[in-house]
Amino acid sequence: MKAAVIHGPGDIRIEDIPYPILEPGEVIVRIGACGVCGSDLPRALDGKAHFYPTVVGHEAAGEVVEVGAEVTRFDPGDRVAVAPLVPCMECEACQLGRYSLCRQYSFIGSRRQGCMAEYVAIPERSLVPIPKELSYEQAAMLEPATVSLYGLLKVGSLAGTSVTVLGVGTIGLFAVMWAKFLGASQVLAVDINDWKLERARELGADAVVNSKKLSTAEGGLAETIRSLTSGAGCGLAVETAGHPITQVQAVEICANGGRVLYVGTAHEPVHFEAKAFEAIIRKELVIYGSWMSYSAPFPGREWQIAVTALADGALEPSAMITHRFGLADAREAFETLRSCDRAIKVMLLMDDSQR
Repeated sequence: MKAAVIHGPGDIRIEDIPYPILEPGEVIVRIGACGVCGSDLPRALDGKAHFYPTVVGHEAAGEVVEVGAEVTRFDPGDRVAVAPLVPCMECEACQLGRYSLCRQYSFIGSRRQGCMAEYVAIPERSLVPIPKELSYEQAAMLEPATVSLYGLLKVGSLAGTSVTVLGVGTIGLFAVMWAKFLGASQVLAVDINDWKLERARELGADAVVNSKKLSTAEGGLAETIRSLTSGAGCGLAVETAGHPITQVQAVEICANGGRVLYVGTAHEPVHFEAKAFEAIIRKELVIYGSWMSYSAPFPGREWQIAVTALADGALEPSAMITHRFGLADAREAFETLRSCDRAIKVMLLMDDSQR
């Protein structure tokens, strides 16, 4: 079978690899679509994979073709999406239903073979049934959709809340849509890319702000957000960009008693000036960290809510899919996501007729 095999930094080859071995409790899935995640880029292009050669890809959906011994929930022909965490189910975190905190987890597409291949063996519990109303590329959006939803559900009710989303890549755009879905009274989107901000507006943002164009003399982003929220600041700041600047801005733009949700991964040191850090204390902010997207019973309510919302059209993320490639063009897909300022979700489609 064919797979996009990464042998080292930027060394991506389309190769024939062995068909997966079917273990008890596992299912073999013929992959229909697989999204390229920002976390795939360092593994594919920068030498940051756990091992080489490796196959990445964890945002995926496809059809069950074989089931192993002990599998009870799926049959050949079933349509499924991949919930890529493989928790140990034995540690204290797993016993408490906090699967994202499992210290002995595996993960499809980083610690074991990923979905940029024609066939993948996946544990039964890491699959979610999908209805016929969802195409495979729509279902491949479930994993990033649940990342945003998991964090927003963590912070509690959004009814009547003004929400500001910092960073409008895939996770940020889903945060915009979910915030509206969950009852936020106002959703603001902040980024430095006007084209992506227009996508945020199309997907439900009430106002968009290019923070790069703001004058610090006029108060910068914090003052702009206050002006858009009747002088109060936002009730919830959702940081998805993972940039040191936005990670500080998140506390600066909040109203008194506001909440900050950190979803973006930091790749550089984050430096808070005294005044910015003091805002956490003086405004009595509540800070939430959010990692992955799983709750009990595994994989969690986030996945069921997301399947239903996408299937009935309550969420329509198709505008995020900006580029589509076949498996043979996997290298171009990685490079497009990294270098193109109009790339949001880059999708690999295994059947060229879908492109």
